[in-house]
Amino acid sequence: MSHLTDDELIDRLYGIGRNPHECDQCSQRLRVIAELRDQSIAKPEVSSDFLAAQRRAIYARLSESPRPSRIWAPATVGALCLAAAGLIAYHASTTAIRPTPVHVSHTIAHADSAADAQLFSDVYAMEDSTEPRAAAPIHKLMEEN
Repeated sequence: MSHLTDDELIDRLYGIGRNPHECDQCSQRLRVIAELRDQSIAKPEVSSDFLAAQRRAIYARLSESPRPSRIWAPATVGALCLAAAGLIAYHASTTAIRPTPVHVSHTIAHADSAADAQLFSDVYAMEDSTEPRAAAPIHKLMEEN
């Protein structure tokens, strides 16, 4: 003969299941579970003096003048620091040293423009390359062998 499981005993306690099985061991377990349930749903005993003292403490706190809240202090300091950093960055960008145009002769300017064109061509070629720069030494090793 098998005994009732805890789930079946709890079902019987709440009137859900009606298992015809009755034995002394299962009846004892059912009484223990019922006592535990009764203890857990019992209302705590609190004296009226305790509740009155608690009520008086609440009224005393309500009648006090509110203290100034300092919850905004860190946010205000952070906002001021952010504004200061923005002003410093703006001031630095407006007062940066800007290069002044230099007038050169056409022959030097023409040679420089060709060199500039070659430089831009090389830079764009490097930028358009899908190969990472770190792979270049590996290709050099492969070309040597």
